[in-house]
Amino acid sequence: MKYALPTDDGKTVGTVFGRAKSFAIYDDATAAFVILDNEGAASEHGAGTGAASFLAGKGVGTIVAPELGPKAAAALQAAGMAFTAARAGMSLGDALAGILPPGAS
Repeated sequence: MKYALPTDDGKTVGTVFGRAKSFAIYDDATAAFVILDNEGAASEHGAGTGAASFLAGKGVGTIVAPELGPKAAAALQAAGMAFTAARAGMSLGDALAGILPPGAS
């Protein structure tokens, strides 16, 4: 399973989803994070839905973020992706700790 977390510093959960500077993608198969730039962060419209589409294309199954806008939430649902809330500012590892299957971290 792959998890995506919005981040602006590569260390903590960002405050926004669609306009985050980047996404930390955690793959429990490799137990590692990869940071990908969010090319749609500066989009005039549709940053959330664009981010959802981008992450679905990367094989992400779950988004871990503080909140989602209604259009981004609908796009995630349409793509079959799950959403789990995490507090902005917490470390990426702490945000995943409570949701990863046992032995995955």
